[in-house]
Amino acid sequence: MDVRLWSKEMVTEFIDMYRSFPCLWKCKTEEYKNKNLRDNALSAMIDLCKARGFPEANRDFVAKKIQSLRGSFRKELKKVLDSERSGRGTEEIYTPSLWYFDLLMFTKEQEVPAASISNLDNDEAQEDETVEEEKPRTPTKTVGLTITPRSGDCVQDSPLL
Repeated sequence: MDVRLWSKEMVTEFIDMYRSFPCLWKCKTEEYKNKNLRDNALSAMIDLCKARGFPEANRDFVAKKIQSLRGSFRKELKKVLDSERSGRGTEEIYTPSLWYFDLLMFTKEQEVPAASISNLDNDEAQEDETVEEEKPRTPTKTVGLTITPRSGDCVQDSPLL
């Protein structure tokens, strides 16, 4: 695949067509689970690529381009989210350098993991969070050795013979 052929216009058109087929990117829908619908959408995207100068375009070609675009988007999105979480001021929040970042914002909800829900009862969760204080151990002596209460390391009382 010749990168020079992917002009901004072509990438924009490719992303717009991709957006028009939620069956390819919106994974929590019934459309996404419909293999025939997905195959038809991929065929349309293959046809677009062939019409725009990629005669070798096939399913793998389109899938790799989608993966490449979304992977770059994901990296930029992570930088943005990390900068927002860091507690920086609004003027210091990372600004994406990827020119098509805004074009792929429709996939954002697919990239961010859903909030997790605890399956423990509140009582169980609180029990797990409380830590019993460890009672100090009394040192014990054994044939010339003392066991220290904290580390359990042996300290010799008398010099070696």
